[in-house]
Amino acid sequence: MKKIILCIAGFAMLSACQQTANTSNTSLNACLTTKAYATVNDGTAFTTDIKTLAKNISTSCIKELALQKAGVSEEAVTATTNLLLALKAAKTE
Repeated sequence: MKKIILCIAGFAMLSACQQTANTSNTSLNACLTTKAYATVNDGTAFTTDIKTLAKNISTSCIKELALQKAGVSEEAVTATTNLLLALKAAKTE
């Protein structure tokens, strides 16, 4: 049940950061969510600086999805930072 709530919260936070709802951003959000959730589960989110981790995750997802649109990189870092903070807070409660 807690995992479902975390996933819903993550998707809600990513949706709030999203300016347009096109296919590429949907794929990006899915990638960011999966990787952010994995870092919380493996403990990396608790031992690594959140901004550094967010940048690494977003860069990895952008490369994987071959997104080279202007502004996507910063949007991805912001969305991932917010998601990691929410997941980290939820996991420690």
